[in-house]
Amino acid sequence: MIKSLLCSKVIVSYACLTSLAGCTNLAETSVSYTTLPPDFEYPNGITTGPNGQLYVGSVTSGNVLQIAPDGDITTAFEETDEVFAGTSVRFDPMTNLLWMASPDFLGEEINGERVRRPHRLAAVDLASNRVVWSSAIPDEGFANDMAMDGQGGLYITDSVRDRILYLSEPGAPFETVAADPLMTPGDLGPAGIAVAPSGDLIIGLYSDGTLLRVTLGENGAPAQVTEVNLSRPLENPDGLAFAPDGRLLVLEGAAESGNGKLLAINLASAEPHTTEVLLDGLNSPLNLTIVDDQVAVTESYIRHLLVDDPSLIPPDTFRVVTVPLGLP
Repeated sequence: MIKSLLCSKVIVSYACLTSLAGCTNLAETSVSYTTLPPDFEYPNGITTGPNGQLYVGSVTSGNVLQIAPDGDITTAFEETDEVFAGTSVRFDPMTNLLWMASPDFLGEEINGERVRRPHRLAAVDLASNRVVWSSAIPDEGFANDMAMDGQGGLYITDSVRDRILYLSEPGAPFETVAADPLMTPGDLGPAGIAVAPSGDLIIGLYSDGTLLRVTLGENGAPAQVTEVNLSRPLENPDGLAFAPDGRLLVLEGAAESGNGKLLAINLASAEPHTTEVLLDGLNSPLNLTIVDDQVAVTESYIRHLLVDDPSLIPPDTFRVVTVPLGLP
């Protein structure tokens, strides 16, 4: 067990922290940084457990960390042959299962060729530390992120096949619920995904920098896909979540500029919707989860893997950043 000395909390004055300039409803802001164990690299997936704990997955490892509310960190799940990454982890309180998207993002160089294992999806029973079901993604797809449907199933973004898959339960067949020309404009397609209060899906196109609204069809009708009208393009939108007050939270991965951001967008506001910057200066933020009135963000530092810049060096340790939402 790694005790809470790995958690450092920084209390910062609103007047002194320019990176929180978007938090106009806060007179003072507390940003917490949880430093992860030195052998846990490139954090990505993150989800909230039943008792306020966080589960954190990795781009390059199938291990999952548990961060207790008091800051203690333990390994909740250890990598297996079936589960070798956690780009998205989602805890489903209905089934008590931890879902893990496990793509082989980096692969392995063999004889000058980049070889990747089939990208997979798994359901883990944390009580027994056991994989209860796993499968390769159909058609050599790439499961990037997931959102729970509230009924034991989940929606999955496939960034390579440019579609949204649906799985009703472990062992059920994968269904393609949305595949539209609007999903295919960039090098890397659908990434982050969230279920809106209306039941629509909001997805981010990583390379293209746009958000899409997906209204699922009924009785076999195709899904309706429309672009969300924003005041500016986004730089690599990735993790998405809806805050308790209805705002859409969006992470900008910012592969080119390096200035990753946590944004809030009111989709009920007049179009084009403006983007409120809650926090900037993040290094390759990838995913996020709501914890009460806060949002926890994984800061992955993977930019050196995405752009050709020899000056970019990953840190010795990685962290989770927790930001208050300023809710009344």
